[in-house]
Amino acid sequence: MSLVVSVAFCLGTAALWEAELQQDTPGAGPVTSVIGPPPQGIPVALPREVPRRPTVRLVRDGAPGPVAGRTYGPDTRLTPMRGLRGMPFDFDVPETWGCIGGSKRLRADVVWTCADERGGSRAGGWIGVHSCLAPCGDIEQAGFRAELIGAESRWRATDPTTAFTESAADIDGEPRLRVAMTYAFAADTAGPVDTLAFARLTGPPATLDSLLHLINEVRLRAAG
Repeated sequence: MSLVVSVAFCLGTAALWEAELQQDTPGAGPVTSVIGPPPQGIPVALPREVPRRPTVRLVRDGAPGPVAGRTYGPDTRLTPMRGLRGMPFDFDVPETWGCIGGSKRLRADVVWTCADERGGSRAGGWIGVHSCLAPCGDIEQAGFRAELIGAESRWRATDPTTAFTESAADIDGEPRLRVAMTYAFAADTAGPVDTLAFARLTGPPATLDSLLHLINEVRLRAAG
């Protein structure tokens, strides 16, 4: 690896981690942490390797998505995320985004920190999967959502398997929008529902369409 490429990679990685650390540091008011033990009475399944989901070929026509907003349009420039460690499905992010594995703030079986590292919007967040005891019922799902974005968030069902929330936040004195989605599915064919795919993204109001595009992308890919 050349020195130039190495330096660029390190700078990009640093920018992604900075986005993760900043996105949940409000300029005023209480900070909601997603670190710590699960809520009392919420059993947690042991992490496991989730089998690959069936490959999905998506039409990029900007049609309304299954969660909120629209899907990627025909002119959207994308960067493919293929074969990410632990992820049971591939997905595409906007062209200027990138993803690195892990998170210092979110406790989940598999989490990738993704951010607009070259576009300068300071948008970013988490995408991943998490196991729960089968069947993964309302209590278990609510417990994970509380860790993902805070117990005070108001979620709504967009279909029997999918929940979505959107809220405003003030981070470093600047307005932000925060969106999150969970999708419950069976990791094994014909098995019980035991896995949650999730995305939690934050960005300036002007990036809302991009955030929702990615939320819909993860939902569609995870469905297989």
